[in-house]
Amino acid sequence: MQALLDINEYFVREIIIKENPKYKPKEVYEGEVKVSFNITRKDSSLLFKIDMGIQAGSSKKMVETDPYYTSLKLTGLFSFFKETEENTIAKMINLNGLSILYGVARGVVAQTTANCIHGKFILPSINFVELLKRKLAKERRKKK
Repeated sequence: MQALLDINEYFVREIIIKENPKYKPKEVYEGEVKVSFNITRKDSSLLFKIDMGIQAGSSKKMVETDPYYTSLKLTGLFSFFKETEENTIAKMINLNGLSILYGVARGVVAQTTANCIHGKFILPSINFVELLKRKLAKERRKKK
């Protein structure tokens, strides 16, 4: 069975990984990851582009909890199966598209850091439902 949403291509536009010399290893990652994104649709087609930015290790409170300062910008190109209904598209592109692209980012960061001094760093999972709610609330406040 073919999936309704597919990632056709992705591009890493920028990646910065810097060792954190003040890092103290912990069993559980306690840092914070910041994710920003923009989703655009090509006209009224079934094609979408997601631009995503990810940062970890950028705030002062995370100085000892992050093995690296990590900054990543990537773009994913997505398409829907031709018979996908518009309401399904609206529901899926946000949550599923973001989750798919973040999964790609996790792999890129893990592979890049695998040869670094503090070893492989896997970005923690993100609750995209909450992230989308916060972004929607922020956009509503701006409109008032």
